[in-house]
Amino acid sequence: MHELAHEFTSKKISPWGGLKFFQQTYARSGLREDLLAAGLPQFTSNNANKAIDLVEGMMVGAVLGSRRTAHTALLRHDEVIQEMFGWKHGMGSQSAFSRYFNRYGIVENDRIFTELMGKWWARIEIDKLTIDFDSTVVTRYGEQEGAKVGYNPGKHGRASHQPLMAFCDELKMVVNGWMRPGDEHPADDVQSFLDQLLLIMPAERIGLLRGDSGFYGDPFMKSLEEENVPYIIRGRLTSALLARIVRIKEWYNDPAVFKDAQYAELRYKAKNWSRGRRAIVVRRPKKDRDGQSVLFEGEAMHKDYDIAVYFTTTTLSASKVHALYNQRGECENRIKELKYDYGMDGFCFKTMGATDAAFRYILLAYNLMALFKQKVMTTSKVPHQLSTIRFQCIAVGSYLVKNGRSKVMKLSAEGRRRHFLEHFFDQVEFLKPPFKFLAA
Repeated sequence: MHELAHEFTSKKISPWGGLKFFQQTYARSGLREDLLAAGLPQFTSNNANKAIDLVEGMMVGAVLGSRRTAHTALLRHDEVIQEMFGWKHGMGSQSAFSRYFNRYGIVENDRIFTELMGKWWARIEIDKLTIDFDSTVVTRYGEQEGAKVGYNPGKHGRASHQPLMAFCDELKMVVNGWMRPGDEHPADDVQSFLDQLLLIMPAERIGLLRGDSGFYGDPFMKSLEEENVPYIIRGRLTSALLARIVRIKEWYNDPAVFKDAQYAELRYKAKNWSRGRRAIVVRRPKKDRDGQSVLFEGEAMHKDYDIAVYFTTTTLSASKVHALYNQRGECENRIKELKYDYGMDGFCFKTMGATDAAFRYILLAYNLMALFKQKVMTTSKVPHQLSTIRFQCIAVGSYLVKNGRSKVMKLSAEGRRRHFLEHFFDQVEFLKPPFKFLAA
């Protein structure tokens, strides 16, 4: 068997030279200037890491696959990354990150990130955005503030947090996000979340807002109506609503969405509602119907059909409402990517404010990579996930050399790969706000 001899070198070599693309996207996006102006919590000692350096370190760690500050701190000795971002003290240590993020509180987070996200979306030019509200469960292990036992389908009885997020469907970016205690219902605090969203993105920019049955309720839908925000919200199939549905006599087919789907619509007002609303009813025959007799008509409907109800203020046809709501499934892919590629379910601190702040910086890093994918990776026809981009574009061997009084980063690439990477450097040179996108 062939044995390869090995030796050590003191040359400072980084495996992450392609992070230069992320750094340039970040620098040209205007986000760094926004962070410097946001009034971030600061250390008082001149020898401590600067707040901007630690924030950038958190976002870099998320992009490179870190799941906790101990992982991010392993990059402390990477002088290429240090030089790339101009960090005087290098990447922060685990204790530096912990001390810094414990300076954040929920009220301060709302102030900082409402301003940051507002400036981010003000630089994006696109007509009428589709906003999806969704929540998820993040299982926690340990004693952290806000980690409560609540709805947790993956780990029953385990403490968790329940992030609440709003996504822009057309650009696959995040508009707003909160980290919340694990015992909260999706509808809890949704009114305050909507109020903050409208500070980030004015109501007139929202062409449609979608939400699942967790956001179904008169107060939320009434608020959207008062703000003139068109919506499609999936309803909960209560006994009173089902009693109305079983009396429907006319159903029609439209194979545009599902070939076996049947549609109807009605005007429905629940007992405690302030007004009646348009409801689109969709039923599809169950594949496993057993043909057994039933006592009640409502039971027969449930036994033979899968039924879904969508409340909407739009004037679109029933099948179009159904089709538009089904596109909402894309936000589930965004959540999976945030969990598996960006470590959203990691970076948990003792205090709720610190965990929420880290979570929201991860969302900013996610938006930066979404901007990179859509404005720099223009030759790719496939919407790559971060894990693929990390392998193809970021994992590039590099080292620093002196050129007079300045330093130059040398990247290890040749042939087709060098041409591939050079194209990105050419594209990022033209990146500057406002960012124009065509509506999907």
